[in-house]
Amino acid sequence: MIQQLDVRAEQALFLASEVVALSEKTEDSLAIYSARYTNFFNMIWLILNDITIGYAFGTFLYENAEFLANLISGSAQNMLIDWVIWVLRWLDSWPAGLKLNTELSWFYSHTLIDLVSVWGRVLQQIFPCLPTIIQAFGLISSFGGIVGGLTMMLSLFCDLLAVFTVHIYVCYVMTNAVYARALRTAGSLWNLFRGKRYNVLRNRTDSWEYEIDQLLFGTILFTLLAFLFPTILAYYSLFALMRLGTIVVQATLETQLAFMNHFPLFALMLRVKDPWRLPGGVYFSHSADKETVLILKNQPVPLSNIFFQYIQLWSRLASHYNPLRLLKCVFAGAFLSPIPRYEIRYNKIHDGNAVTGKDT
Repeated sequence: MIQQLDVRAEQALFLASEVVALSEKTEDSLAIYSARYTNFFNMIWLILNDITIGYAFGTFLYENAEFLANLISGSAQNMLIDWVIWVLRWLDSWPAGLKLNTELSWFYSHTLIDLVSVWGRVLQQIFPCLPTIIQAFGLISSFGGIVGGLTMMLSLFCDLLAVFTVHIYVCYVMTNAVYARALRTAGSLWNLFRGKRYNVLRNRTDSWEYEIDQLLFGTILFTLLAFLFPTILAYYSLFALMRLGTIVVQATLETQLAFMNHFPLFALMLRVKDPWRLPGGVYFSHSADKETVLILKNQPVPLSNIFFQYIQLWSRLASHYNPLRLLKCVFAGAFLSPIPRYEIRYNKIHDGNAVTGKDT
């Protein structure tokens, strides 16, 4: 919500600064002035469409708050609490013949079940207030004015999703910390058995001669790790997959927010209706008469330049949510996090030629 308010404040600042610049016509270049004019009215269209669509969705939320609250609370209780507890108990009972370490599995399951149960009781206190919360979302979306709209509603639902999945995040952090430590321990033992040692000062692996007691101690640690690692991996995989699912939902909402905040609607309409108002250059064409006459014509801005910010946005999203990268992070024990929202924000204040894609 705070980030969306920051985006809206940024848009308001952009409009205020552009009103003065366009009214005084301080730009000498017609192309730059045309780009700033298009960006100015594109921003107005985006805000008006956001408020209009937000009013429709906000009215729907307000009128169906009770039904939506029952649907959300029932789904959250079944999927985020009851199902997680069932899976944890299932893992603790040697599922599919997978013989996990009994003591460690018991510790994992009971600790995580207690944590999930505690957050389930917290959600039970929130569920009765959910109709009021949804009605408040609807009122903010419908009558919030310039700070409301569909984008604010999506941002609020992102925050609500984060609140509902706090226990999954905490469980993932705990299991990820143990899994990452186990991987680092396995790497150290691998260097031990190869007669290597990591040199911290030179950031490299050097040869080293270990004594017999060090090798014996390393063998004992490796035996313990080999027997405990399947249990660590099983519980880590569960919450890593749940964390991935949460990130996918958050990524979908974040993409919709970026679409609503920065879609070049006005420029696209001009490109379809009056292409000459978006000049991208000139070209010569031959006349159809017998005499060869060169006619100078306007070449509109190509669609690739109009949507260039979405190409950049898609490249950032594709690189961050690349399945191979995510799988690598899961196997390597790297922390999984959604893309920061500031990386998918298109700053129009510092870019006057957003339509043409050229620097001023």
